[in-house]
Amino acid sequence: MTITVTRSKTTLTASDYTAVPTLIDPRDGSAVDALTNFDFNLPDLPPQTIDGRLALAHPLTMTLRPNCRRRTGVTMTAGLLAHEQFHWDCAFVVARRFAREAGALRAATQAELAAQFQALFRLHMRTRNNLIQGRYDIDSRHGTNAHYQGIWKRRMTACLGDANATQIGGFYL
Repeated sequence: MTITVTRSKTTLTASDYTAVPTLIDPRDGSAVDALTNFDFNLPDLPPQTIDGRLALAHPLTMTLRPNCRRRTGVTMTAGLLAHEQFHWDCAFVVARRFAREAGALRAATQAELAAQFQALFRLHMRTRNNLIQGRYDIDSRHGTNAHYQGIWKRRMTACLGDANATQIGGFYL
């Protein structure tokens, strides 16, 4: 079963960021200069039957859209954009893993299928995504530690290059 993930854009630019007076990272409660999150669209199509069990419709495409904010007065420098790009890329690679597993879901009822889907979404798109992003921010000190910023960038480059990646930096996607 095929569920794919696309992004409305691959590379973030300064114009993607909306200015807000204050900005707090929900993962650790720290004040930050910029925050990159995502919204998604997944068509609500009726399930199909495969081998007598319900499965998500296919083909199905999940589209991620950036939801970016910056603190008023902050300039989106190349370094800050590079740091935020990782957050955007992370959402994408986690979504790819989620989509592969969601394509394998099978259930006896629509309610069971919906519950499995929601649990899988929470596991990948919330729990695992937040763990990876939080560790990245700790290690890179929100982009101010160039050494760890580089390590995570290399990890992400490898992960982006492998559509079947299941981990980044020892963390499951």
